[in-house]
Amino acid sequence: MTLSLISIGLTDEKDLSIRAVEEARGCDRLYAELYTMKLETTIAGLEEAIRKPVTPLLRGDLEEKADAILEEAKRSNVGVLVGGDCLSATTHISLIIDAKKRGIETRVIHGSSIFTAIAETGFSLYKFGRTVTMPLPEKGPTDTVLKTIDENLEHGLHTLILLDLDMETNRFVTVDDALSGLIEAGLDPSTLVVGAARLGSRSQRIAAGRAGEVKKLEFGEPPHSIVVPGSLHFLEEEALKTLAACPQEALKGRIVKGELDRLIEKYAKGCRRVLDEMRLELPATISEAKVEELREHAKRYLSDAEYYAADMKPTALTGVAYAEGILDALRLLGLAEFEW
Repeated sequence: MTLSLISIGLTDEKDLSIRAVEEARGCDRLYAELYTMKLETTIAGLEEAIRKPVTPLLRGDLEEKADAILEEAKRSNVGVLVGGDCLSATTHISLIIDAKKRGIETRVIHGSSIFTAIAETGFSLYKFGRTVTMPLPEKGPTDTVLKTIDENLEHGLHTLILLDLDMETNRFVTVDDALSGLIEAGLDPSTLVVGAARLGSRSQRIAAGRAGEVKKLEFGEPPHSIVVPGSLHFLEEEALKTLAACPQEALKGRIVKGELDRLIEKYAKGCRRVLDEMRLELPATISEAKVEELREHAKRYLSDAEYYAADMKPTALTGVAYAEGILDALRLLGLAEFEW
């Protein structure tokens, strides 16, 4: 007997994977939780795709009826269909933990999620910091959102802002609502932002620019989300212009990091550490063989530089710098004579 969490995906029943459909069809009882995100599907649409009856769960049912669902899973195969990826919300991982504690076998069928689809904006997923939700006005202030943006920016990280919704009252925070609230709370209107709507669907919309301008754009039906970029790689900057129609003036003053910047940061950090930790060990004598060994070492770095230069890679410059450093050290120690 099992409890299966089955991801629907980002848009509708067509996003169900083959594995998800097979898992759902193997269940004795199917539930669907559709209130945590807006999907372009219905219970009837899911039933048609899976060819089995599906019982809708209302807001709070997974918490209030969790015991009943778990008891049912002790006697039969129970599946819960969830929008997006089924483990995006903490409610669902809690259900898995409770099932495990009761000795119930669990299965998780993953699906598409905003946490990966947001890469369509052109931002590297590895450079996102903490995600935060912009609440509906009655649910709380925007302080946490601004604080999260600031904390992520300190580390050069992007901030994904999920915009709250209430499916029962059909109320949603839009890009306009969120940016207007953040600007009122202190966000600089010139801040570079990216608005996204309905990612994964054929009608998706992505637009970038200054916050004060992006909030005036029409993004259509929810769900909406926002990204506030941290430091940019040159490919991310290019993606903003190409994929999100970002105006060039919105990028002025931005720190754009490329491969050379990454190398400088990496090697500067290593050198700083060595300078702080190194201990001097002066040899009694320095042999000609030892000096020749260092000269050969410099030759190898120079050969590497010439190799990488053929591919126009920034690491070529690093190789030349290493070679020069060794030769300079020999000259400064009085072990070699030459002029640059």
